[in-house]
Amino acid sequence: MGRMLVTPSSAQVRLPAGVGQRPAGARTPDARVPDARMPSPTTPNAMVRGKGLLRPLLLPLFLFGVSLLLVILHQGKLLEFFFPAGAFGVALVLYWRSPAHYLGFVCWLFFLTPEVRRLADFMNGSFNQQSPIMIAPLLAVALTGLTLLKHVSLLGQRRAAPLVLIVIALFYAYIVGMVQVGPAASTYTLINWLYPVMVAFYLTITWRHYPDYHRVLLKSFVFGGLLMSVYGLIEFVRPLPWDVFWLLASKMESEGQPVPFGMRISSTMNSCGPFAVTLMTILLMSLAARGKARVVLGCVGIPALLLTSARSTWGGFTIALIYSFFMLDGKSRRRLLAGVLGLVVMAAPLMMIDQVSEPVLKRFSTMQNITEDSSYQSRTEFYKSFFASALTDIAGKGLGTIGLGTKLSDDKSSATMVDFDSGLMEVPIVMGWPGTLLYTTGVLMLMWRAYRASRLHPTDLLAISGVGVAVAIFSMMIFINTLNAVSGMFFYLGVTLPVISLRYARERQALSAAASSPNSTRFR
Repeated sequence: MGRMLVTPSSAQVRLPAGVGQRPAGARTPDARVPDARMPSPTTPNAMVRGKGLLRPLLLPLFLFGVSLLLVILHQGKLLEFFFPAGAFGVALVLYWRSPAHYLGFVCWLFFLTPEVRRLADFMNGSFNQQSPIMIAPLLAVALTGLTLLKHVSLLGQRRAAPLVLIVIALFYAYIVGMVQVGPAASTYTLINWLYPVMVAFYLTITWRHYPDYHRVLLKSFVFGGLLMSVYGLIEFVRPLPWDVFWLLASKMESEGQPVPFGMRISSTMNSCGPFAVTLMTILLMSLAARGKARVVLGCVGIPALLLTSARSTWGGFTIALIYSFFMLDGKSRRRLLAGVLGLVVMAAPLMMIDQVSEPVLKRFSTMQNITEDSSYQSRTEFYKSFFASALTDIAGKGLGTIGLGTKLSDDKSSATMVDFDSGLMEVPIVMGWPGTLLYTTGVLMLMWRAYRASRLHPTDLLAISGVGVAVAIFSMMIFINTLNAVSGMFFYLGVTLPVISLRYARERQALSAAASSPNSTRFR
């Protein structure tokens, strides 16, 4: 007798608002009905409910709680070893149990690890330039490489083609860089370029968990943004002792002076640049969130973003808001416009305080008189001097010849640059002609697919916000390289979430149609 096989019901999964639903009158996307044996997406928290200490929130809270206790006990040296080891252990548990909570924990590590390092250094009474604490996020995100090893066969599928092109380009530049500056500098730089791509591959593999990603990532962004924005405003008004110690010891003059109203906000992150990009991403992603927390985030997040004095991020944020405004439906447009106007009204009294308005207005004035801005003039000269080099150096200089990785270079006499003021020029200089062709093709393919997916699934605001984040970060490439490290991770999140959102919606639609069909129960 044949075995009866029943197609899973669409009621098995509770979808976030707008996910897997079509607006009235919208055309049904083409979708192939999958094999009925394909497992249905997991219900949120189904993998972690009722597991005591293994519940997803308790482990991260335990890690940060013990770390805070070590700080209070002045055990900074012990914290330098406990935190990265504990972060890796928590990430490993979440990696096996809940993909969404794992990725949310990785985001929190990038948010808070620099602050943990500052506290440890402050308690030790000495600034450690190579603190082991800073490798905690890298150890956690490295677990995505296990997914690549387990599903390496999927690299041959069409959906993975853009990522494959990018990885080939990176390894080409890595080999060239090893020859030029040695393995240490090139490997360190490769890791910072590669882990955002691995996050995108991880999302592509675990696409059936999209409802979990929708819920967990939004909560991580909203509450993480609230924490960092409030802390940043406190840091600006009254710098805390460990922040003062860090700024003086690191000698980062571009971050301002460690006095009230004298610092550029970097909050819990390493400097104002990464924090500005992170906060911009959080504010854009929060457009898809609901509740009062999102409103509070806007009230404290916008002033914090302004006080970073990061003009490139201001520009990227404006571009993303314009893009989102035109991509949203009528109701969402009105909500966005009302929210922006409301924030402007609430921020007006704050801008009347001279200590607050002065640094913001000063940076805005340089944008109006851009030809007289020293930064603009130096960047113009920079483009002139390196444009010819980028076009004539066919092989490229390789990874490790530009950026922080140069500090690990074997050849100290080679032409290396720690600060490079153009991401658009860095790609051809580092990767040469072959790598640039592969890399740019992969990146543009990812952006096009994300845009197309968001248009085919217009009810998912997170998908539209993701494309807005990607557009904003990519537009900032004219100033700095924003496609690697933490800003690169947000870019790849932005271009991958819309694609897996559409795929998930089509899967649910196909399963629902198959379940309602008279032939949904069959024998074999």
